[in-house]
Amino acid sequence: MKDFDSWNTLKKNIEIDNNAPNKFPKEGEVWVSNLGKNIGFEQNGSGDNFSRPVLVVKRFNNHMFWAIPLSTKQKYFDFYYNYVDPNNQKVSAILAQMKLMSIKRLKRKLYDTSDELFDQIKQKLKSFL
Repeated sequence: MKDFDSWNTLKKNIEIDNNAPNKFPKEGEVWVSNLGKNIGFEQNGSGDNFSRPVLVVKRFNNHMFWAIPLSTKQKYFDFYYNYVDPNNQKVSAILAQMKLMSIKRLKRKLYDTSDELFDQIKQKLKSFL
């Protein structure tokens, strides 16, 4: 059984944090995010804070952005984009699970993708759409 109760408690704390936004993600950055405990086969966060790295795809304003969840399990499906990150780790961008997110979910920046890699991921995403 999934631990929705712990996620709901953390989610409430994230929501009531009334601090002014101090994180301004840029397109192409990878951040650790409180992704949560989700339904069915949606990508979950892990650990006590239900976190997972996400790639910022499109920023709409200082509060909302599109993000793609990342995984260390590379798969060879049309909706995965496999690459190696700056720390030489194998990573998969799960294109089919792109979602609108609030900056309130962000914890810390991990790295920037290169312009070339980010363009390739966007092209794959466009072809998928």
